[in-house]
This record gives sequence, structure tokens and C-alpha cells, in this order.
Amino acid sequence: MKRQSFYIQTSLKYVFFSLIFFVFLACQNSTNPIPRNSSFTKAVDPKKPLSIIGGELNYELLQTLGSSYALNGIRFNPKNNNIITYGDSSTISIYNMNLELIGKIKSKNDEVNALDISSDGTYLVCSGDDGYVEVWNLDNNQLRHRMQSNSDDIFAIALSSNNKLVASAGGGKVIDVWSVNSGEQIARLEGHQDDITNLSFIDYDKKLVSSAKDNHTKIWALNKKKLLYSYLTPSNEYGKIQKAKSFDDYTISAMTEVESAEGNSRKRNGPPVWVYSIKFKDNQGNTLSEFEQHRGPITDISLSENKSYMASSSEDKTIRLWDLEKKRPISNIVLKDKGYGVAVNKSGHLLVALEGNQKIKLFQIKNPYSSSNSNSNSNSNSNTLSTSSGNNTNISSWYKNQYAIVIGIDYYKRLSLPKLNNAVADGRSIAKLLKQKGFSVIELYNENATKERIVDALKEIKNNASSSDSTLFYFAGHGDGVSGNNNVREGYILPYDFNSDLNNPNPDVMYYDKSALSISSLVMYSRDTKAKHIGIILDSCFSGLAMESKYTTKSLSNNEENLDSVEYDTQMRSVRIKPTMINSSSNSNNTTHTVVSLFQKLLDKKSINILTAGDDQPVSDGSGHSPFTQAFLNALTSKDNNQYIRFTTLAEYIKKYVQEKTKERQKPQYKNESLENGDFIFRL
Repeated sequence: MKRQSFYIQTSLKYVFFSLIFFVFLACQNSTNPIPRNSSFTKAVDPKKPLSIIGGELNYELLQTLGSSYALNGIRFNPKNNNIITYGDSSTISIYNMNLELIGKIKSKNDEVNALDISSDGTYLVCSGDDGYVEVWNLDNNQLRHRMQSNSDDIFAIALSSNNKLVASAGGGKVIDVWSVNSGEQIARLEGHQDDITNLSFIDYDKKLVSSAKDNHTKIWALNKKKLLYSYLTPSNEYGKIQKAKSFDDYTISAMTEVESAEGNSRKRNGPPVWVYSIKFKDNQGNTLSEFEQHRGPITDISLSENKSYMASSSEDKTIRLWDLEKKRPISNIVLKDKGYGVAVNKSGHLLVALEGNQKIKLFQIKNPYSSSNSNSNSNSNSNTLSTSSGNNTNISSWYKNQYAIVIGIDYYKRLSLPKLNNAVADGRSIAKLLKQKGFSVIELYNENATKERIVDALKEIKNNASSSDSTLFYFAGHGDGVSGNNNVREGYILPYDFNSDLNNPNPDVMYYDKSALSISSLVMYSRDTKAKHIGIILDSCFSGLAMESKYTTKSLSNNEENLDSVEYDTQMRSVRIKPTMINSSSNSNNTTHTVVSLFQKLLDKKSINILTAGDDQPVSDGSGHSPFTQAFLNALTSKDNNQYIRFTTLAEYIKKYVQEKTKERQKPQYKNESLENGDFIFRL
């Protein structure tokens, strides 16, 4: 009996201590409810601005992290992509772009309500429930100034773009403007009738825009310390401004409005209807555009630096992405809880959101058609044409970047257009070859090759390419030539969604412009881009009309001695390219030095190269590959990395190859569209 009692006592003690242990673990977990996962996909920021092709963006959830306190907001540091959170605590937390905690800032405010970061990522300003306005140096997380506002609670803060001014406002219904350098108050702006919730500097920091719970947006002249404009932001007295961001010409306001049965043009019976909208208004209050897809109060808005897209969070448990150029929705990120904050990084490739008020979610934003390179090591190998620098024959920078757009269309939305057999196969083979040579390639095939996506792809390359880059545009699909009423002849490439009938073409060139892409516009694009060397390669019918474009000029010859050439192989009875050889083992050779000097002259000058599969005529689809594309693949396929050819030589080879294969029925055309007499150079 005593032995049994002992066992019972021991068991009770075990249960007791076990309960204490589990309570301890629960308390520990409550301070960090969602630990950082040990394995995750790292965030990537290519730095170049994210552009939108065809109104589409994809997203991938990378990581989720919990906070030990309720969060009011989240921001990116534009300098280094560090993620900064603030909320119901005096602590401001700093994470790296993989959500690893790397620093903390301790504010004198018990709760931080508002925070802003300078455009160069050097300074952070914050304010909160105790009325303190603080300026922190983000290089060392040290306090620079702390100012005491007359407002008990501050809800809005903004830092000027030149880092000289900080504005704060809140429950005191006034705006205070402070000097970042001295911490002194230099202006006080009065005019709002309720709590001020949003502030933005505009017009090179000469003006300040504010919005408040009185439903008015006001624009202030800082030098004169007076009000310039004021307008009622919601459409009626029932509205509420949730968030606002201002720019020189417009303000984006996220609002909750009520459509009432009284005093509204849309009269209805029954209870009021809640409307959650994002409105773009000019500086006089006129509505420029409006989004109304959210189904709950909108809590935050954030834009990529190039303003290509905007993200908004809402209590409807979504983060929505919007195409700002085309003013339409893109993607809808569904959360498990209400969205209380969102931030997009400088380039637009990263997005963080607050799910509920204690979960941080990090997303990678992707363009499904953006340029990519499957061979990560090929860039450095293929973009540098180098020999020994000891003999002054080093070309240290061939092309910094090489971009390409590759399009292949076998079938069309309009069923009356004949189906092709090899256009997509041609495109995929060209794309694979270019990637191996270090090109970043945008690929569009069949239904993905709409006119909108092709134009957006051209815009992306145009925006990304610099004067040290090269670009290629390759198209395989249907083409057409149109003769207008005044015998104006124009060539077109036909996107997937082309909406006319080739068997009964409309003679109106303007009609074709609605759904086709004129070759003249491609030439215009080439002239407008900053890229040093540009190539347009068209494997389509009537593409030779590019040579008749009013934007083209006289063809120039680049027949340099001691460089690559086209020869006729009498044994094989075929044409072949004799590429230029540059061997590192023979760098001391004077011939090599001369060859590199000749290449350097061509590389230093701009060139726009246009190569078409035929003249003003139909072209062959071929078997496996078209004759034109097969010649292209033959010319650029080599196992020797020390061989080089010019675009002019490539064009000469393709022309002779195709004419021989088609028995002169198909005659490729070429022009070097540049008065500078440069040339595009390929490494084999």
C-alpha cells in the first residue's frame, strides 16, 4: 500500500512539472508565434526595375515570420532592401531581405504610429503616441534628433527627398515642419478640422500634401507657409480617407465610402452600401481613375519606384497588385487573415505584407515573360572578348548585357490564318542558342505572343538596355504586306491575336495597325533604344518591306580585311563562314593585335542591323526548321569559343545559304541601319 502511494505521488509530481514545462514553452512561443523556417527560398533583387508584360505578374511566398507585438506598418529601406517594422512597442525592428533580425531602434514613444525612410536609405524618421518626432541614422542606428510635438498623438510623418525637412501631424490638427540638421521647428501649418493621417512632400520639396479625418486633401506652399488648394476627397460626406500618397501631379487616396439612399445619385432602397476604392485625383480634386475591386477597408498602399505597379492591402484578406500604366488589376494575393500593411521594394521584385497584425510575409514578385538566362555562367564567358593586356589588345568590355526577344507562332486566334509547322520550334532553338551565348531572353510563343505582350517586351528591353548593351529581336510567324489606297506599301508581323483575314486583306494600313505590328515601328524602336548594337531578325512573309521603311537609311558595307568572311566549299558544294580566330596563346602576334583593333572600332560605333527571311514575298516554313532559321543556327553553332563573326557576315552567309536551298525563290535582305558604321559581333 505504501509502495502504491509512492507511485501515485511520483506520478503527480511528474504531471505537475510537465505542466509547468509546457506552460513555459507556450509562453516562449507566444513571444514569437511564427518562428523563421530553417529552410526557405532566398529573396532575389535583380535591381533593375520590374516591368509588366501583358498585364501579368506572378508571386511566390518566400517566408513568414511572427512578431512579439502588434504591428502598425512595414517598410523597405531603398538602400539595401532591409525590412523595417513598427507598431505597438517602442522597438523598431530591422530585418534583412531574408527576414533575419539584424538590428533594433528604441523610440521614446511607447507606440510608433508612423515611419518614413529617406530615398537614399540614410535616415529614418518616426513618431508615435507620446508626440515625439525622431530622426535616426540608419548607417549606425543612432539617434540624430528628437523633437517634442505639441500633439499628444502623431499619426503621420514624412521626410523630404533632400533629407533636410521632416513634417509631422496628428491629433493636434496642425502640421509641424522641422529641420533635420538642427531639430528646430521651422513652420506650422493650420487648417484641418480633424486628425491628420497622411503627409507627402512633392514638387522638389517645395510643397506638402496632407489628408485628414475631415475628408479634405490640402496642398501647402512651404516657402510661403500657406494653403494653396483644398478639396473634399470622398464623393460625399459619408467617406473616409484610409491612406494617401501624393506625387507632383496627383494623389492616390484609399477610401471607404458609403452610398446612401439619400443625397446620392445612385438611389437605392435598403441599408447603405459600403464601397472601398482607390482614387487617383489631380491637384484640384478631379478624379483621374479609380479602382474598386477590394471588398473591405484598404489599409495600405505602396508603389514600385518606376511606378509600373502598385500594391494595396485590405481587411478583405487580400493584397492586390495594379498595373498603373494600363489602370487595371494584375494579381490577387490571398491571405489567411486581414491585410494590415504592404510595402514594395525599390525595384518592385520584392513585397512584404502584414497578415493580421503579427505576421510578416515576404513575397518574390516575378514577371512570367521577363528576360532570363538559363546558363548562369555563360554571361561572363560570352560577353567578354579578351586577349592579353600586355600587348594592349584587351577589349575589357564587349557588351555589358545582351538582351533578346524571341517570338514563335504556329497557330493563331483567328482560325482562318494557316497553321505553321516550325515557327515555335525555330524560336525555341534560337532562344536556347542565344542563352548559351549569354543573352537574357524573353520568349513568347503562340497564345502568349499577343500584340500587347510583344510591345511590353520591347518596352522592357528598351528601358533596361544601356549604351554598352546589345539587343536582338527574332520573330517567326506570319507576316503580311499591305498596299494602301495611295500605293503605300507597309510590312507587318502578325501577333497571335491578329484580327484580319489574309485571304481578304483590308487595304487600310490604319486597320492593320490595330492588331498587327508594323516593321516600321520596329525600326523606330531600334532608333529610340540606347543599346549600342541592335539586331532585328524576321523569319516571316513580306518582311523584306523593312528595307522600304521610311525610317531606314542607306545600307553600309563593313568589308574589313583580316576579319571573318563567307566562302564556298567546293568539296561540300555549300557556303560556309570562315570566322575570325583570336587565340590567347598567340596574343603576341601582330595579326591578332590588328584583328582586335578592328573589332574594337566596330564595337565602339552604333549599328542597327535588319535581316529578313525574304523580299516582298512569301517565305518557306521548311521541314524541322525553316531554311532561314536553319542557316542562322548553322552560322552561330561552334565548339570553339575563340571564334567571332560580325552581323554583316552572318547576313551574307544566310542570304547565300537560303538562296541555294530554295533555288533563288527566297531572297533574304539585309541592312546596317547606322551612319556610324559599327557592327554587331557574335561570339561562337
